[in-house]
Amino acid sequence: MSCQHRLKTRINKMRIPIQSSYLTNMRKQTKVFLLIINVIIVLFLFSQELYARALHFIAYGDTRRDIKTREKPQIKHHAIARVIREKNPDFILFSGDMIYYDEFERFLEVITNNYAGSKMITAHPHLSLPPQGGGIQGDNEDSPPLVGGVRGGGELLHKMIPLYPVIGNHELIFGEKVDAIIKYLLEKIGVVNEPKEQVPSQSSLLSNIETLKKKLYQEIESIAEAKIKTRSRQVLCEEICGKLDPAYISYLKEALCDTKDGQSWYSFVKEADGLKIKFIALNSSLPDDEDQFQWFLNELKQFSGPKIIFEHYPPYSTGFHGCLDLMDNKSKASRFRDRYAKIFNNAANNIVLVISGHEHNYQRICRTDQTDSIQQLPVYIVSGGGGAELTGEAECDTSQIPMNGFRCLGLITAYQFIDIVADTDDKKNLTLTCKVLGLRCDLTRGLPDDDTFERQFVKDRLELIDDFTLSWQKER
Repeated sequence: MSCQHRLKTRINKMRIPIQSSYLTNMRKQTKVFLLIINVIIVLFLFSQELYARALHFIAYGDTRRDIKTREKPQIKHHAIARVIREKNPDFILFSGDMIYYDEFERFLEVITNNYAGSKMITAHPHLSLPPQGGGIQGDNEDSPPLVGGVRGGGELLHKMIPLYPVIGNHELIFGEKVDAIIKYLLEKIGVVNEPKEQVPSQSSLLSNIETLKKKLYQEIESIAEAKIKTRSRQVLCEEICGKLDPAYISYLKEALCDTKDGQSWYSFVKEADGLKIKFIALNSSLPDDEDQFQWFLNELKQFSGPKIIFEHYPPYSTGFHGCLDLMDNKSKASRFRDRYAKIFNNAANNIVLVISGHEHNYQRICRTDQTDSIQQLPVYIVSGGGGAELTGEAECDTSQIPMNGFRCLGLITAYQFIDIVADTDDKKNLTLTCKVLGLRCDLTRGLPDDDTFERQFVKDRLELIDDFTLSWQKER
């Protein structure tokens, strides 16, 4: 045997253990890798199961400014919306009064900047937006969105958060006569705000302004229901759906704007761990409309599970409008209460919660026993602290306000929103865990200005205004 052949034989014998060791290590590494992958998959599925169990949503309303400042950006609303965005809810229920009169672009600025998610936005020059940090900056402010959830301008993109609105009474201030009265009223207010030495008779001007306000309210109340119905549809489909980014607002178009003409009420269904919950949006400014009423009865009939109602006028309230509206049997709020509340309060309809606005404060209203434990659903929540000027307790005798056996557990003057988590147990019973977060204000000391409010209404400084749990049991 040649020397060369013996050398090759030795080398081949050395290769065998080396290859065997290499393959053994590869097999071990593969097993470890597959084990890690399996653990990741299990953890992912477990986290998805936990996530699917909870449905997280937020409710608030009444974000408008007053008649003198209506054209300015909604700074308080923006501060509140920024915190809501940080809470990262699945969706938002908005209980009306987005504007004072006609300044829809101010409301849409806040929605676009905080909830619309991925589209590049242009803010009003006086609307101060905080930096979101950590972003990759494009070449200029018109840079298109970049990869990895980052857009031009250096701001991280946040997810889209659907906002479901209902019509408030201020969205229905319209018409030539109303326009003329508001124009004249603004002129008079401008004169009052001039230095006193330049105003001939301050008292007569103030009296004139109050007369004009009464005339304005009378004119608004006299608008025919058919016109209100048309206007309501126009606000939701043209001012909201028509002006927000189509990629964002498609959820509302599907729920509302594809329905029959004239409709400004709608419903949608969400799931919490497989339990379906129906959300019903009503137009409380149309208490006598038969189309809405029959539609509502049909919605109740078709769905036997738990339901949450949201609308603008509170059926019960011990605030300013409790005296002004709910003690006047002819008012829209009273007519809405008289027609709808008895249906809300019928336990067979499985209505768990009724959310409204209109009053610029917070109230929880329910039927309770002597220990303040809730005796019967639904619970009524008034949440009108979305930025409008706050109001306090009613000045009339609240014992005279029709409450149908319900009582208010407390009226709190606070800018606030309701944070709600819907969850179920193994028997598919529903639990709503509700926390009201916000900023209390003492009306005797005045309300914070915009700059102060932006500093105060931040996530880490909010107070727990109210905290309660509601339970709904599935019929066996």
